Amino acid sequence: MNIKEFLNLIAKYKTLIIAIPAITLFITYLFVKNLPKQYKSQAKLSTGLLDPSRQVAPDVPNYSGPDLLIKINQQFTNIMDIMVMPKNMSILSYRLILHDLKNPRQPFKPQSDDVNALSDAERQEAIRGFEERLAKKQVLTPFDNYEVKFYNLVKSMGYDGPSIARKLSITHEDNSDFITVEYTSENTFLSVFVVNTLSGDFINNYSLDLISNKNQSILVLDSLLQKKEAVMNEKTQQLKDYKIKNKVLNLDKQSQIVYQQIIDYENKKSQALIDLQSLQSALNNLNTKLNNPSLDRYLGAELSTDNQAVIALRNKVQIANNDYIDGGFKAADKKKVDSLQQLLNQQLVKTNDNYVADPVIAKQTLVQRRISLGIDLDKTRASIKDIDDELTKLNGKFSTMVPFDAGVQKFERDADVATKEYLDLLNRYNQTNLDKNIGLRLHLEQEGVPTVAEPSKKLIFMALSAIASFVICFCVLFIIHVLDNSINNKKQLATATKGRVIGELNYIKSSQRDIDEIWKNAAYDKGHATYKNLLREARFEISKALANDQKILGLTRLHPEKFTIFSAVSLAYAFARLDKQILLIGDAEMASEIQKWNIPTNQSLKTVLDNLTLQKNNRITFLNSDLGGVSLLENKDNPSITQIFKSLKNEFDMIIVYLDAVNSVSDIKEWILFTEKYLATFMAGNSINEKDKESIKLLNKDEKFIGWLINGVKQK
Repeated sequence: MNIKEFLNLIAKYKTLIIAIPAITLFITYLFVKNLPKQYKSQAKLSTGLLDPSRQVAPDVPNYSGPDLLIKINQQFTNIMDIMVMPKNMSILSYRLILHDLKNPRQPFKPQSDDVNALSDAERQEAIRGFEERLAKKQVLTPFDNYEVKFYNLVKSMGYDGPSIARKLSITHEDNSDFITVEYTSENTFLSVFVVNTLSGDFINNYSLDLISNKNQSILVLDSLLQKKEAVMNEKTQQLKDYKIKNKVLNLDKQSQIVYQQIIDYENKKSQALIDLQSLQSALNNLNTKLNNPSLDRYLGAELSTDNQAVIALRNKVQIANNDYIDGGFKAADKKKVDSLQQLLNQQLVKTNDNYVADPVIAKQTLVQRRISLGIDLDKTRASIKDIDDELTKLNGKFSTMVPFDAGVQKFERDADVATKEYLDLLNRYNQTNLDKNIGLRLHLEQEGVPTVAEPSKKLIFMALSAIASFVICFCVLFIIHVLDNSINNKKQLATATKGRVIGELNYIKSSQRDIDEIWKNAAYDKGHATYKNLLREARFEISKALANDQKILGLTRLHPEKFTIFSAVSLAYAFARLDKQILLIGDAEMASEIQKWNIPTNQSLKTVLDNLTLQKNNRITFLNSDLGGVSLLENKDNPSITQIFKSLKNEFDMIIVYLDAVNSVSDIKEWILFTEKYLATFMAGNSINEKDKESIKLLNKDEKFIGWLINGVKQK
């Protein structure tokens, strides 16, 4: 988007941009100058949801963190939605219409035609009807038009729900415990009445509805509670009867004791078996020792041999002593006695060395130990038998407890489930009772009071209307600029065609398209003077392009357009003003334009091609390019036509050929073949399509093409 062009577009329509907001401002002033004053009244309801001083048992004890905030916000939203429900709005409508019907001299609003049309009897009947509907809290609908037109009366006074809701505001600020009720009207007492009545009636009705709902819940819970209590008692009694029937005091404790006894006896049996093996092993070792011959010497088996040797030596000593005494104490006998005594002593020493302890005592000890081990072994075997008997008895007792345990567990499980359901229901029953007595209680914290009029919004409305109209104008121009693909000046054409633009000609009204008059009277008209000067610039650029004795200039365009004819004639006139002989070859439309200058238009190119005859006129000579439906090369071959144009170049200073449009079905390419240079004109305000872009590419590639001339440019 070109910002400069957009600003130029705004500048072009600046008068309109200023005029429309000004007119809008004036019209708005006419509408708002008699606006009545507005009075706002405000009431505040306290809920206690965020006030700890009013919370005995919170309604949301099972929530915390973000969940608690969400729950509280839901409660605030529910309260505000309930306030504007049709039931509550209908109650407010009834109270408003009853006030005006009962106080015709001091109504909140001027009484409507429907109300004024009521007779005294009809007025009293309407009052009774509205009071009856108010007592029943009936919702007012458009179908409530019977003998008394209830809905029409309320609607005519603007007391119906939708009319009130348009000026009613019920809000709750974050982190506040208050709900704000605001109403704006043309009567401060009406505003006060609406906020106070709506708040008061809502608090009463909401509290009654809340208590009614809680009572209904309590009745339902009480019925369920009685059923659950009966089920719980039944399951508990079944458990009790089962225990009594099977003589089970405390099966868990009993089974635990029996099981512990079984474990103890199993441990005793294990220890007894270990002792039995130990005693048996010890007894076997004793028997082995007592029955082993190699150990007899330790148990006194060799003692008799040693004793016999001692006895024998003692006997010999006794005999020797007797012989010594009887022999009269002979030295030989004495020596014999000493020798035997010495042998006896040696034998005694030997015997003492071999038997430090008494081997008889050791053997006796082993025998006594064997007897003791045998007794202990018998005792151990007897105790194992007793333990096995006791284990059999205990296992039998424990086995009899298993079926009882399964039965007890079943009855206990049923009793526990019934008890849990009963307790859960009891908690809900108690909580509901508690909520009923000390739950959510709305309170009118601040009543609405009469106030002064609100600041006038006339200036705001006027400013908004002016700003809105200005923005709309601006947006419309912006959209026009964005969607506008038209080309309106030399720069845009150069950008779109990516080619050279040799000049531009400003727009001339169709009634003023006479180049002779424009040229002569340019000093008196700014537009004409501009056209004349721009035409001179284009003439100069064309002259520069026609170098090296080139005189044949073609003039084409993208699409057929009448302004191009005027441009071609203007160029011919401009070159003629240089005192040059100009040959202008064009169609019948151009001929009609040339006739304004009293130039003959009866000569044709076909005659020149056939007879090679041409009558020159003063400065500008015109040839009609119509060949009777035959193309240029169909009349003559290329060399012949080239020779004819060469002859014409010798007669004229410049030849301007008005060609057909590039995108038209014609023999333009044959004509371009015999031009030395050619340019294309473009009408300002037109756009370029895809087909035009292809034609432009071909033109830019042609060496004969010298550029573009844009026509009809509207000067600022």
